[in-house]
Amino acid sequence: MDPRLRDLLVRGGGLVVRRDAIRVTPVWTIQAAWRAGRLVRLLPRVYGDAALIRDTTSDLPPLARVDPEVARRAVLAYADGRGALSGLSALDAWGLRQQPPGEPLYVDLPRGSGLRGRPHLVVRHRAGFAVEPPQVVVRGGLPVTRLDRTLVDCWPLLPPVDRPGPLIRAVNDRLTTPQRLVAALADVPRLIDRAALRDLLDRLAAGCRSPLEIWGHDRVSRAPVCLRSLDRPGCGSVPEPSTSTCSPRRSA
Repeated sequence: MDPRLRDLLVRGGGLVVRRDAIRVTPVWTIQAAWRAGRLVRLLPRVYGDAALIRDTTSDLPPLARVDPEVARRAVLAYADGRGALSGLSALDAWGLRQQPPGEPLYVDLPRGSGLRGRPHLVVRHRAGFAVEPPQVVVRGGLPVTRLDRTLVDCWPLLPPVDRPGPLIRAVNDRLTTPQRLVAALADVPRLIDRAALRDLLDRLAAGCRSPLEIWGHDRVSRAPVCLRSLDRPGCGSVPEPSTSTCSPRRSA
């Protein structure tokens, strides 16, 4: 491999962008390294050191066969400063759910960016999107979508049984509040299964902080009230149930 290209790979943590490479080496050096199996094309115009590939026999795309940290940096290099990790990739960066092997990466870009999804990469174009606060923050040195929007966006991406966990944990850890999540939900009026998310946020706002508390809240709220009546002998004196088993908490 050309020494100049090798130096770029070292400085880029195993990645090199075609634009940067052709500034210091002829185009044919990239092509020669790729044909010789020294470079792998992770995304258009983004190459990686072939030594980073973890499974050379897999049929998965190259982006799915490198370390997740390398894959995330490759995605952002492809976005060329216009995108931020989003969806399940942002949820991973926030430390609320680790992406399993084989799950695609997610990136948000401004509408009209011209970039599109690739194997193992889901691209979402958003009107008015900008890689700056308040839409984007930096986590671990990488731009990611803000937590409230990330949690809302991930709701339909997760299996129903796994959806409440990240939201409950984020509220419990004081990373966000039910009120901020409700505001983020208002920005996504067509979210899949939106009503179920709103119900969960109502429970969190009522003070529920675990699936068990939510279950108890729902069970008590929906329990029939047995009132004393001359027409219902044997009913006895039964106190009317409370409207909630959850204790109100202060907002973070």
